[in-house]
Amino acid sequence: MKGLLINPTDKTITEVEIAQGLQPIYDALGNNCTTFAVPIVYPNGDGMYVDDEGLFKQQNGGFQFPNWSYPLLGNALILGSDEEGNSVDVKTTKEELLKDIEWLF
Repeated sequence: MKGLLINPTDKTITEVEIAQGLQPIYDALGNNCTTFAVPIVYPNGDGMYVDDEGLFKQQNGGFQFPNWSYPLLGNALILGSDEEGNSVDVKTTKEELLKDIEWLF
């Protein structure tokens, strides 16, 4: 399925192909991610997956998201979801994400 990978180290957003399942999400987030959270959900059903322990790990980049109370560190992955909660192609565009993100370092 099509997703968007946010790489705050490079300050890029890249369209990626992600296979179904948990391991491809862990792999996309990188940095030895073993648990993730979806703290931000767009009105269109897209969710932002982040390393749930990202604040406790050495990171080379981060970003702030509007109306979110703390910075998000490390990579993030945006995937869509259907009515049953299954992951599907992302609906949000790179341009929409770039308007919302403030790179931190």
